[in-house]
Order: sequence, then structure tokens, then C-alpha cells
Amino acid sequence: MLHLDMDRAVLANTRFAISPLSTAIGALRLLRDDERPGGGGWRCRVQETVRDRKLVLLGSLFSGSWDYVPDFLTPQPQAPENGLQEELHAVATTDRARLSWELQVMAQGVDEERLAGRVVPVVLRDALERGERDFAERVAAELHRLWELAVAPRWTDLRTRMEEDITHRARTTARHGLSGMLTTLHPRVLWSDDRLSLVSRFRGRISGSTGLVLTPSVFTADLRVVIDSVPGPATRQPMFAYPCRPGPQTRPGPTVHALLGVTRARLLSDLHTARTTGELSERHFLSPSTVSYHLGILHRTGLITRTRTGQHVLYQQTRRATDLLATPRLR
Repeated sequence: MLHLDMDRAVLANTRFAISPLSTAIGALRLLRDDERPGGGGWRCRVQETVRDRKLVLLGSLFSGSWDYVPDFLTPQPQAPENGLQEELHAVATTDRARLSWELQVMAQGVDEERLAGRVVPVVLRDALERGERDFAERVAAELHRLWELAVAPRWTDLRTRMEEDITHRARTTARHGLSGMLTTLHPRVLWSDDRLSLVSRFRGRISGSTGLVLTPSVFTADLRVVIDSVPGPATRQPMFAYPCRPGPQTRPGPTVHALLGVTRARLLSDLHTARTTGELSERHFLSPSTVSYHLGILHRTGLITRTRTGQHVLYQQTRRATDLLATPRLR
């Protein structure tokens, strides 16, 4: 479980941003085994571009099964919408200590966060021998080529979808408050006691942050986070890349919400820790009888356990439920 303390500074500085480079990284993530299968025409387009244009550094960074892909690839947006060249410059001039630290995390992992390390491919090791600055500049150049060939031709349509999503989230905030909006970003996002929690096999807690950046993604079906739960050089604000609402022409695989229904999905997500019917009723503004009805269905399907402790009955996710909630899309 990942936790983000939402004090007044974070609440006051939670904002949306459209990021061309974050969009390109989202497309690259379609190459990874842990992203949704297939990826449609976009996955083929990215594969062909990486292969035909010999984008060897990007190919190495986004192949395999890394638990962590370096965050310098998605620089912190400084405005509601940054220009591509500005973001590429930020990548090329990444602080050397920060870059070295991120690559070390990728290779060695972080036990406190349950991040596993992996053997660094030879092509990355060879590139790093020329120094961090040269490595960052080469990555920025490859990202530029990927953008021009694979993403730029469709950028207008992609950007429109992101703007429409942000407008929708703004309406939700106006009606249900910021905490209500944040929990609609993904079933894995929970709010409790002035803390934002993410259901995850990784763990960590972020406190003392000065803001939160939310970037809509047209490619990811899951929630991607950039957080420094373990202190490192040039610490950055947390950033969430969350899935855009499906456009009228898209046909994504079903989500947990679609499979279980919105109410049951939210109750199930909140049972990462054992709770009673009364607790769930208060936390989700539902009647006890409604909660009991949904818990009965979840229990019969093997997604929650039921344990009596004294006069109370406690409900909690099973391992099957945890795996289901962590699945980006269901096929």
C-alpha cells in the first residue's frame, strides 16, 4: 500500500496538467509485459518506430519486467500544458545525481518499497559509460524521434480527449469536493483520514509534499505514480498519470468497476484492511443493509473473507481480490 499525506499545502496545490512527454511515455509502456495485452494499433506503431528508427535506449528501458522505470523520463510539469521542447530540455538536463540515483534504483531495487532490481541490459551500461549527461541527451533525442513519428500525427485528437477528461474531473470536484474527485480516478485510489492511499503490492508513505500533479493518460488503463517515498536527490512532487475516461470510439477491456459495479468495486478496494459493516456504511455513506447486500455478493464470489471477533464481523480482501484490483484491464 502506498500512502500520500494530504495536508493543506498538498490540497491547495493539487492541479491538472497535460504533458506531451508523459503521453509519449504512456505509449512506450504498451511495450511492457505488465501493461494491457495487445494495445491495438498503438502498440504496433510504437514497436515499429522503436525498431525501425533504432531507438535502442528506449527499447531497453521499456522492455523486460522492471519494477521501476526511471522518473526523469517524465519531468515535472510546471504549467497546465507544457511544450514538448521544454520537456525534452528538462530530460536532457536532468540533475546528474538524480539520474544516477534513479538508474541505481532500477538496477538494485529498494527493499523498503518492495521494488525488485534487475540486471541492466548491456546497451544501457555501455551508454552510461559515457556519462550521465550524454545518456540523458541521447534519451531525449530518442524521445523526440518517437514523438514526431508515432505520437505527433494524432496529438490533436489525443489532446482533445485529455482536455475533455479534465473538464469532467473539474465538474466532479465542484459537486463532490476534491477528495470525492480523487477517488474517481481509479478503483485503487482510496481516501481516509486526510490521506490518499493506493492499493498496490509496493509500499511507502509520502509526507511533507508541497503539491500533487494529475496528468490524464490516453494509453494507460492503470494508475501510474511518480513518488519519492524513499528520499533521493532533487526530490520532486508526487505525480499521478491516471486513465482518461473512454472516448466514444474506444472499446477498452472491462474494468473492475464494470465487472463488479461501482459500489462493490469501491467497497472491495476499501477492504485492504479488515472493516465492519458499520465502518463501511459510515465511510461510503451507504445504509448498513445496502453494505450487507454487497458484502454478501463479494463473499460468495470469494473476493472477501468474513471473520467474527467478539460481537463484530470483520470483512477483508482475499489475495484473489487484491490481484483483481491490481489488474489494469480484464480480458
